[in-house]
Amino acid sequence: MKKTLIIMAVLTAIAFQSNAQYDKNVAIGIRIGEPLGLNIRKYFQYGDKAFDVNFGTYGFLYGTTRKYRKGEYQKSGLMFQGLYSWHYAIGKNQALKAYYGFGGQINYRDYASEGNIIGTRQDGEKHVSLGPAGNAGVEYDLPGNDVGIFLDGGVYTELIPDLLFLHPQINAGIRVNLVRR
Repeated sequence: MKKTLIIMAVLTAIAFQSNAQYDKNVAIGIRIGEPLGLNIRKYFQYGDKAFDVNFGTYGFLYGTTRKYRKGEYQKSGLMFQGLYSWHYAIGKNQALKAYYGFGGQINYRDYASEGNIIGTRQDGEKHVSLGPAGNAGVEYDLPGNDVGIFLDGGVYTELIPDLLFLHPQINAGIRVNLVRR
């Protein structure tokens, strides 16, 4: 698990530096929903592409106890997600933007198998899963400052260990641009 997190951190750092010649616009914010946590966004070119890194919980809002494989998930877990997205202005003032993106997600969560009677092992088995994720949404940049609010939704499709397990993801949040374009 530690090696996977280190690899993901290195890939994230490379992605944030690889296209620095276009923009130096970086935003940080919070996501409320599924996943719940921290969002860091690096814009590329002229703001029409971005890379989002999300750290937070998985299964906190809904699905804390959910049927999974031959048992169920227990509690919420940790999540790391990276999404590359494309952005399009809606209207002339460019304050409202639509976006969609794709990437990957790694989760760390407790799993209680069918043979494990709930309550006998309260923590269940530690479980790592991964698969692709996608989302689409809208963002509104508040006039006169560097704050944007957003609403998006998407899906995580697990590939390992449970092929094609789907988990919907819906978020609202706020981001602050740390470096202006």
